[in-house]
Amino acid sequence: MRHGDIHYYGQPGAALTKIVLLASNQAVLDSERPWFMGLDLLEEGDGDLLTVPIPEHGWVNTAATHRLYRQWVGERIASTDPETMERVEEALRASLDL
Repeated sequence: MRHGDIHYYGQPGAALTKIVLLASNQAVLDSERPWFMGLDLLEEGDGDLLTVPIPEHGWVNTAATHRLYRQWVGERIASTDPETMERVEEALRASLDL
């Protein structure tokens, strides 16, 4: 798993899955921690100042982070480009006042 990857996410065997962007630092993703941070991919922008377009995949609202369980992260769909991840990281810093 890499920072900026897009994956399917959901409890194995469950009917519902969603698509998420992995937002945690690469050191956290490389660790054995069972939980890390991610963002849901939205089909459409919601007009929020902190929502960032993810080309060809939708949008993420950086004010709505989620704690993701490592065992429920499924197949990798794609990776975001560095410029897009920089915009996501800037919006995350703004949403958290960092």
